[in-house]
Amino acid sequence: MKLVFRINIDDNLEKTLAASRYRKFWEENNEEILSSLYKHTGLHFKQHTITVRIRADERSRAGNSHSPMELSMTYKEQDSIACALIHELAHRLVIGNGIEPPEDNAFIKSHANYYMHKHIDLFLYDVFLDVLSKEAADYEVKRESVSPESFYAKAWKWALDMDYAERQVVFDRLKKRYIK
Repeated sequence: MKLVFRINIDDNLEKTLAASRYRKFWEENNEEILSSLYKHTGLHFKQHTITVRIRADERSRAGNSHSPMELSMTYKEQDSIACALIHELAHRLVIGNGIEPPEDNAFIKSHANYYMHKHIDLFLYDVFLDVLSKEAADYEVKRESVSPESFYAKAWKWALDMDYAERQVVFDRLKKRYIK
């Protein structure tokens, strides 16, 4: 799987430097990231090339097969860059394999971010452990859980209240439900 970092002619130096930081991390760690994602999900990326652009704000977005992944230029530290990239790759992996909230369910659709994060949080912490460290994984969960009422905090709590084996069982059930 390949990430193509696109720099626009009108991108400023900060965006260009951010793209370089993400690209460097990806080039140095892509095999370990892909191996860990497969180890914890049993899934391969259906899309073999993902275009990545850099955003000026603090939000990152996974995009989909029709739109690029967008990563925030605000992250400067290695672990923050790594967590943002791995998090968005986790979204792309599950979406690309058809694991997403059903569109015909109005309640679930209105809570799609929560359900999607419940899906990826079943394995994301373990990928952070493999690729980074326990300290980095714990910090990222804490950072995303600053507001206990946020869907991020609720999804992390739900997933991490289970041990690894329980999370794997739940994720396997999800795969069976969505992947035909």
